[in-house]
Amino acid sequence: MCENSLTALLVEDHDLIRDQILKILNQIPFKKVYTAKNGEEGLQMYREHHPDIILSDYYMPKMNGLDMAEKIKEYNQDIPIVLITAVEQIDILERSINIGIDGYIFKPIKAPKLIKLIDKLSKRALLHKHLKNKHKLLEEYKGAIDASASVTKTDPEGVITYVNDSFSYMSGYSKEELIGKKHNIVRHPDTNNEIYKNMWETITRKQVWKGRIKNLKKNGDIYYEYSVIVPILDENDEIIEYIALRQDITDLYLHEEYLKECIKEEISKNTKLLKEREEENIREEKFATIGKMAAGITHEINTPLTYIKGNLEIMLGDIASLDDGVKQKAYLQEDIETILNGVNRIASIVESMREMAVKTSESPASTNIYTCLITALTLACNKAKQISKIYVQDRLFEVGMNKEKYNFRAIVQKQRIEQVFIIIINNALDALKMIDDFEQRSLQITFEETDEDVIIRFKDTGGGIDKEILPKIFDPFQSHKEEGGIGIGLNVAKRIIDDHGGKIVPSNHANGALFEVYLPKIPKEAEEI
Repeated sequence: MCENSLTALLVEDHDLIRDQILKILNQIPFKKVYTAKNGEEGLQMYREHHPDIILSDYYMPKMNGLDMAEKIKEYNQDIPIVLITAVEQIDILERSINIGIDGYIFKPIKAPKLIKLIDKLSKRALLHKHLKNKHKLLEEYKGAIDASASVTKTDPEGVITYVNDSFSYMSGYSKEELIGKKHNIVRHPDTNNEIYKNMWETITRKQVWKGRIKNLKKNGDIYYEYSVIVPILDENDEIIEYIALRQDITDLYLHEEYLKECIKEEISKNTKLLKEREEENIREEKFATIGKMAAGITHEINTPLTYIKGNLEIMLGDIASLDDGVKQKAYLQEDIETILNGVNRIASIVESMREMAVKTSESPASTNIYTCLITALTLACNKAKQISKIYVQDRLFEVGMNKEKYNFRAIVQKQRIEQVFIIIINNALDALKMIDDFEQRSLQITFEETDEDVIIRFKDTGGGIDKEILPKIFDPFQSHKEEGGIGIGLNVAKRIIDDHGGKIVPSNHANGALFEVYLPKIPKEAEEI
């Protein structure tokens, strides 16, 4: 017997016969049995309810059973229709065969025969319904795949036989341009031949191939796809076609490449930082050794040096008191001054070594950086007046200048910043004295304030910094002076500025060197407090 998922339509104009047949059909577990009294009404019922089986009398008013069946068969050729008739007429039978009537019941109706026929047709209708549902499900699967992937089919030779809209859109080709061609229509010349060789060998072995491919659109744009190619086999296990599901992964691929590049840059950066840290560790070890040595040297040298310097100054005073007629007076003064300059240079070197050996105990405080500069220039004045003119904010420096004329504030250790300025000024003066023409010597010092920094620029006309020295100018023992200095001054200056969270930027300009010192300025709100 059939399952109760089926419905039936009984079309019969005679009430008694209709009731008789309904009693028989009630023995069959139909889900529902619809009834109609003529062909027109039966056709209308079919259009509304789409029953699975139809039983119809032949002779009926308005429209007979065959006319109704013919119209229904035009709509659905597979629906089983049983014709109920009281007579056997050749013309009716022939027309029934032409229309596709599936069975006959002659009046008077015998229940066993009708039940047997209905059971047979119900099984067929159930199978048809099952296949129809499967087909519908497959269509839904196909729709889901079409909505989510690009689909192509090829024959065993690789010629395209089907493409969906998604693949057409992805490749930029119309379906008509693609069907009948091979997939090399979208192949990018950069793609390695080994990929296609491996793909073909895999699918011809009746195995699934998966992989990423670089392709070209019709307009020449590059796109990347991830493909899954499946061989389809017949009942003899022979390949009849290939189906490929393809996903456009261009954005994913480009993002992946971007991440790879970022990782590569990060590794390079970290490698560079590691190398710099290793070099810094070596320098720190060097300075640790030098510091221990410097601490002892400065203590041992400063005492006799102070004694020598004091006695030389006394001798210079004694010689100055000699009568001008003394023949050796001028020579003695010149010799003593030369010796005193040498002693002062030794004192300067010792002071630089002391800076390397110990850290100042001075606490950082809000300081006018302009004041620090004027103090440093005053200390360097004796040396500077013999070498070059110095300009501060475009004004010629003179001892006694107003230290508070400008206010550029930062949190610093005042004495250490003054030391930085003295080192840079002395280096500039050492370079300037190598210029023969005094009028061509000049040191310009300017201040600028940004939202974040106080910037102090030292611009001289001393010929500039050697290009080979410039990249390593802050390394210790890199002095390029022709006389004096051990090459640690700028290293000390940089260490001081680094400790203050600032930076020193050396460079060359048209006819000299430029040092820019950046110190973090005090925020406005902090100044107001």
